[in-house]
Amino acid sequence: MNFYILAKSMIFLFLSTNHPTTLVFDEPVEYISAGREGDFDLHRARNQKIVVMRPLKPFIETDMIVITKDHHYQFKLKEVNANLEAQKSHSFINVYEGAINRSFEKKLETDSFKVFEGETSSWIINKSKTPINVNGVEVIRDGYFSKGSPIIINNQRVWN
Repeated sequence: MNFYILAKSMIFLFLSTNHPTTLVFDEPVEYISAGREGDFDLHRARNQKIVVMRPLKPFIETDMIVITKDHHYQFKLKEVNANLEAQKSHSFINVYEGAINRSFEKKLETDSFKVFEGETSSWIINKSKTPINVNGVEVIRDGYFSKGSPIIINNQRVWN
């Protein structure tokens, strides 16, 4: 799976205690921190560009920060039930820099919103008269988000 991350975006990762999650970056990771000490097994491999992580205990939700030479990533880690929702967890992710595209394809439409995807970004259009919360950002009309990472609208995972 590929994540194209836009600057200053909150990225959701869904983890299971049953298996590790691997993140591959374009440049060496200089710093990584997740949860409290002892909550996660975090290690870097292969020229420091690969991060392998595994929750050591149940956690519900926490934050992770990854810093490379040229980028700063903020992740929101969410636990999925290892037995019931294992297929919803992330296992291997290539992380790339995203960019707002000019061309999009419609992927999902409801009464409240539309989700479009471009080559390296997603575009969310709010169809309702009230703001919606998309990945922690209030969207009144529309907004651009990272492609590949889950889209959470009003606390519901609606895409990826």
